Amino acid sequence: MIEHNTEIRWPSAFSRFVVAGFAVIALVAAQLMLTAEIHGTNYSGGDGKLAQVTTLTAYKFANVFHFNSINPIQGLGSQLLPMNVWANPAYWPFAFLRKELATDVSAAIALGLFVIAGYIMARCFDVSVVLSAIGSQLSIILFAPLAFVFQLSTVFCIMVGNAVVYAPHMIALGLLARLEPGSWRGFGLATAGIFALLFYSLCCDPLWSIVHGIGWAAAFAVVAFGRLHLKTIRVRCAALSGCVVLLFLSGTAEYAHTLTIHTARIHFPGSSDRPRAPDFLASELFYSPYVKYFYLVWTLGWLLGLLTLCSRARLLVVTGIVSFIFLLGYTVLYLLLNVPWLAPLPLYLAHGLFPLFAISAVAGYGGALRLAASSARRIAAMVGERAVDIWSRLGEANRTRLGALRSSHGDGAPAQSRLRFVTAVAALIAVAIIPAGVAEFAITRGPAYAEALHERWPNEPELARFFEDKIGLEVGRPFRGSVHFWPFDYFTGLTVSGLWARSIPTVIQYGQLVTPPSFYFVYAVSEHQHAGANGFVPSPGLFWVNYWRVLQHLGARYYVAGHEGLPLSAYANFPVYTFPYRSVSGEGGLWYVYELPHPNVGNDSPTEVKTAGSSAEIGAMLAEPNFDFTRQVVLSEEISQPLVPARDIRLSVIRGGWHVSGRSDGTSLVVLPQQFSHCLRARDERVRLMRANLMMTGMIFSRDVDTDIVFDYGIFTPRCRSTDLADLRQLDLRISLSTPRVTNGRLLPDWKSALAALGAAARAIK
Repeated sequence: MIEHNTEIRWPSAFSRFVVAGFAVIALVAAQLMLTAEIHGTNYSGGDGKLAQVTTLTAYKFANVFHFNSINPIQGLGSQLLPMNVWANPAYWPFAFLRKELATDVSAAIALGLFVIAGYIMARCFDVSVVLSAIGSQLSIILFAPLAFVFQLSTVFCIMVGNAVVYAPHMIALGLLARLEPGSWRGFGLATAGIFALLFYSLCCDPLWSIVHGIGWAAAFAVVAFGRLHLKTIRVRCAALSGCVVLLFLSGTAEYAHTLTIHTARIHFPGSSDRPRAPDFLASELFYSPYVKYFYLVWTLGWLLGLLTLCSRARLLVVTGIVSFIFLLGYTVLYLLLNVPWLAPLPLYLAHGLFPLFAISAVAGYGGALRLAASSARRIAAMVGERAVDIWSRLGEANRTRLGALRSSHGDGAPAQSRLRFVTAVAALIAVAIIPAGVAEFAITRGPAYAEALHERWPNEPELARFFEDKIGLEVGRPFRGSVHFWPFDYFTGLTVSGLWARSIPTVIQYGQLVTPPSFYFVYAVSEHQHAGANGFVPSPGLFWVNYWRVLQHLGARYYVAGHEGLPLSAYANFPVYTFPYRSVSGEGGLWYVYELPHPNVGNDSPTEVKTAGSSAEIGAMLAEPNFDFTRQVVLSEEISQPLVPARDIRLSVIRGGWHVSGRSDGTSLVVLPQQFSHCLRARDERVRLMRANLMMTGMIFSRDVDTDIVFDYGIFTPRCRSTDLADLRQLDLRISLSTPRVTNGRLLPDWKSALAALGAAARAIK
């Protein structure tokens, strides 16, 4: 092994900073050249448009610096996806620039921060400046458009801000590697730094931070125990333990836990299980022909690193190897386990581990190069000694002449200065290779991809203007109803995303935070089993009459029946409007829009109370053909006072919630078009909020009401969600869903079946 001393020729820290800064700036410039040539690849597809819409919605309707808020344009005030647009710099361009430009600027910011984090991590493991820069620069292929070219996971193409969510974990791992036994002050600063980085990641996006944290758990374990020095192990484990304690004491751990499990996907495991055959969600190996070569190159780099490196640099290589073994075992479990899969997909873990694999492999290749250079120097020294021996045999005159010649070239400070200058120039050239290659690709091959990956927003201004005029939302404007689409497919989803971008509310919700009550509600009233748990999309079910009652209770003023009119069996004697349909796929036609007569805009004020304790009982009552949502309500507890209809109810949007005003001649209950949660709070303490009709918010007040309703769930205030979880246990939400991976009640298949499954997976590798 060789010592990993790489700084002896660098003149100053400033020179190292210049090289690193140039590496980042050049790469970001190359990325901007790519996106200028290849259009529409950042925040692409339906999920990418959802990310843009979520960002715009947060800036428009959420309280400043709050990233837990209700979403007034999706799913009856569902919880907005916790993408922290205030703390994550990748989202800031959307506050100032038009969407198309903001997407590319956002990607450039995210790439720059991601590369900086990878560089800092590598430097903490004593990897040289040039190798740290090159290893971190390789992460550009995780970003669009190169991710599409190499057919990799599109996480950073769709959710560009996730790069900033992942970056703190890399720096935290580097800080842990630098932590050694010593002063309490150093220990405290390192622990505080690691905690701050983990906390920042969770603040940026707790869901994706958890995904990435699971993938990097093995890396943190290796760094904590990899030194095999008892005092070092104690110090590093103490730092990690301190961070865990702080996460629990601050409420952050409870927040992340409750946010995750209060979802339909977790509560109903069969709603999103994987198929029996190997599928592309297991690994990029199953759909990208390039990934197998990446793993081969990384493996060789790791082997070279084990043979040539020492100290922290070798620990980095070991960390990469163990993380790969962890990923391999995780993927095998995904393929073999006969239970619904609730953990993050292996595909996401592999994507998040890419920079660790690349940087550790580059460090290994660097060690081999340094060993080769050291061997070359030894050979040169041997040759030099031989030359000196020959020189000593020369005459005095020749020695004097040769000595004068050597002095004329200089061997003192000027020579050292020139050597340092040459070293710096060589370093700049080395870190410019990848940006130059990317720029060359943009210039020579970019035009061929210019529009090939560009999926535009639907161009349907007539439909959008109609809904903007009729039901568009603004802060301070009354809620006038929402729109619902059925049938619902991918291209309809693009149209819906375009309406969301214009602040047009829909009954539909799409995202990871669909709640168990709303998921069960759709099943109960329509007897429709979902294909997945990331959508709240009520469908007609068996009886159209019931469907119209339910939709209007959920706040729908308009129903879009797709590109054909409703059948006669729908009994839809409603006014109908038609608008041009222009799909991004090139198809054309008409949208058929039906206007429903009695949408619930906060004015459903039932006076007949039914009580039921379980979800099955509540669902049966709501599905009764004669159930009238305007007169009747199902609650989980009795109300002692007699109810009278409310009058003059006005429901308006405010930042972070709703404002409700109205009157009553006694005590009234109003069912708001808002999903219920115990995290909702009325600022007027005389107003009582409760669960109504399984998933809706019932508001009880006497005489007059004029109050704001806000959402109090947050990273420091997660307790209210625990009450929601207690509600779920009391409601006993159960749906019989097919689980194709559950066979014979066995956790794992028999040996023969396991080998067959792994053999099929091996054959599926591209």
